[in-house]
Amino acid sequence: MPELTASASPSALANLPAAARELAGASVSANTMRAYRGALARMDAALDGQPPDDAALAAYLAQLHLAGRAPATIGQVVAAVRFTARASGRTSPIGPASERVLAGIRREGRERGRGQVVGVRWEQADAAAAIAAQEQGGASVAGARDAAILVVMSDAMLRVSECAALDCQDVERSDDGSGRLTVRQSKTDQEGRGQILYLGAPTVARIDSWLEAAGHSSGALFRRVRRGGWPQNERLSARGIRTIVATRVAAAGIQGRVSGHSPRVGSAQSLAAAGASLVEMQTAGRWQSPAMPGRYARAEFAGRGAVARLRYGQ
Repeated sequence: MPELTASASPSALANLPAAARELAGASVSANTMRAYRGALARMDAALDGQPPDDAALAAYLAQLHLAGRAPATIGQVVAAVRFTARASGRTSPIGPASERVLAGIRREGRERGRGQVVGVRWEQADAAAAIAAQEQGGASVAGARDAAILVVMSDAMLRVSECAALDCQDVERSDDGSGRLTVRQSKTDQEGRGQILYLGAPTVARIDSWLEAAGHSSGALFRRVRRGGWPQNERLSARGIRTIVATRVAAAGIQGRVSGHSPRVGSAQSLAAAGASLVEMQTAGRWQSPAMPGRYARAEFAGRGAVARLRYGQ
């Protein structure tokens, strides 16, 4: 079997015409491609550049498990190998041995990882946004922007990358003050069909306050702001949005491991607490299956379960 290395990802499609290579490279996100390249590079180093077969790959996965890696990290190696083999027209080396080892890793290592992030629920997002908006007596341009980011991410259950990619024209305003947000592409919509999401009237008002303070009405919705309150044309990065969420949520007194994913997790929890079904949560959050929102809202569903309802009348 030909050597399988990090360089064998989309560049392995070198024999295709340029237009075909470009389209093939766009089949997964840039972040996913970077993660795959890193996983393959580390595997190649561990195997001294030897092409892996099923047994060698199984042994490498076991080695990662013994080193304390989380199942999600180990599973990424398998995903990278599969993608590279498929993209280069080769037979995947993944077979019964590596598949069974990975299944065992997922069972034995299910408690590993940093754990679920703290969810920022609706009322917490509103409170953090209110504090940000009142910075410098309400005159802070960055505060207006950060307030809008928090409530947009909460209402639309956005991933950080989706928030960073928003443009002004993606927000449409309705007569009742509410809005409709178009997410043109996402993790679960790689083909870019787009989805339309609801924004409450207070959230639209936060957006308008930010745009008025920043002085722009087209192009990137959320932008960098220099010290002194000078808005830039440069789009705010996903990393910048993560920092903003963590900083503003901490300022509101919310404790725990907060990440850019926290508003999305918290909105799922708020939906469950309000009585939403798993299907409704899956649709609102644009998950491919109900498993993830179900995981986020386990405590809320327990509070609505048979014992809570029938024994204690909850």
